[in-house]
Amino acid sequence: MKFKLSNRTSLLVAIIAIVAVIAIAFPATEAVSAGKKKVTNIIDPKDPTSVIYTDSSGNLAGVGDASKPVSEAWRAGQSWHPKALQSESLPKDKYGLVDWAKLVREGLIEPKHSLDENESEFPPLDLNINIKTRGDYVNNVTYPHQIHTYWLNCETCHSTRGGAIFEMAAGTNNMTMSGIARGEWCGRCHGKVAFPLTDCNKCHNAKKEK
Repeated sequence: MKFKLSNRTSLLVAIIAIVAVIAIAFPATEAVSAGKKKVTNIIDPKDPTSVIYTDSSGNLAGVGDASKPVSEAWRAGQSWHPKALQSESLPKDKYGLVDWAKLVREGLIEPKHSLDENESEFPPLDLNINIKTRGDYVNNVTYPHQIHTYWLNCETCHSTRGGAIFEMAAGTNNMTMSGIARGEWCGRCHGKVAFPLTDCNKCHNAKKEK
């Protein structure tokens, strides 16, 4: 039995045939190449295929799991000082870590206060607080506001909106070294983005009265 096809029908059949040939010759893959996950253009930290988990070529750079840290950049940032900062020209403490306070005091760095040129700059607060320790053989702590307020504003630690790291009244914080080691009080920064707790005398630098 023979069928006579119209020109329109013949053209449609030809297009379908061409598409079928292309599909067979170039099978679809889930990504650019085998073994790579498909990446979406959604900026969603809960989506493991989001573009925020990709490198500049569009390939997944991290673990592809939104519940875990991503990429080599994250792991490099967990070390105290990435290799880019381990320059011989930077002063170090006795542990070989960059001494940022010394960089400030010697005028080797002078970061801008703000990207906004019209924003007024407040000078660091030159105020030392003596924190008495409970132990008889452990020196007291001299807390220097000046170097801390060089980097931070008051609200960073003394938030007026609740959740303050430190209460602004002597004797009310009841700090302990175990709590600091767990990330409370001074431990919010020290041991993470500021020098670690290994050098006791760096903070416990005020001798007790006899």
